[in-house]
Amino acid sequence: VSPSVAHAVSQAIRLSQVPRVEVFISLIWEPPLDSAAKLQSIREELGVIDLMVLPRSPEPDRVWRHLERLKAKGLLKALGVKDFKAEEVEFLPHGGAAVEYALCAFTPYRHGPSRSTWRRFGQRSIALAATGLLSDSPRPLRPREDPHVLAIARRVGKTGAQVLLRWALQLGLAVTFHAERPRHVAENLAALDAPELALAELQLLSSPIRE
Repeated sequence: VSPSVAHAVSQAIRLSQVPRVEVFISLIWEPPLDSAAKLQSIREELGVIDLMVLPRSPEPDRVWRHLERLKAKGLLKALGVKDFKAEEVEFLPHGGAAVEYALCAFTPYRHGPSRSTWRRFGQRSIALAATGLLSDSPRPLRPREDPHVLAIARRVGKTGAQVLLRWALQLGLAVTFHAERPRHVAENLAALDAPELALAELQLLSSPIRE
């Protein structure tokens, strides 16, 4: 969630009648949140912020220390980073010990972090999550329309989006996606029931992952 749409998200949760305890709120850090009043207003809209994600920036140290203090006060439950390399996490204050989650762009065309980064995050028990999996904007050919993806989709009787989600899940990634229509949400969640992809199919979609 971006702070700019916190009010809309709050209204959507209320209209859905889904208990707030069943909704996990992840917020992307933006400069206006430096203001205690702004952060408090967002907390009043959304309730507890389960995860605050800091995007990669030239000098993240000051903001990271601020986030650590907010977490220590119980205003945030967990901290994460977006598009950081493993070594950049290690250079955060306290060696980035508070990092529990790392978000990165990940598609068949753009495999995100290197194998080395995957290993180092895994050694630190940092959850690695994929974003942009279904669209990979601004590329003209969306991953879910790729001929290789559609060929696999025909074999397993699923959609291209479901194949991509199953691929990422089998690689051990968490997945985030944007969906405006209930049927798209249902389609994406159905990937959890999709059959596992064959090894050759995993290798096809994963090649070449950078060393």
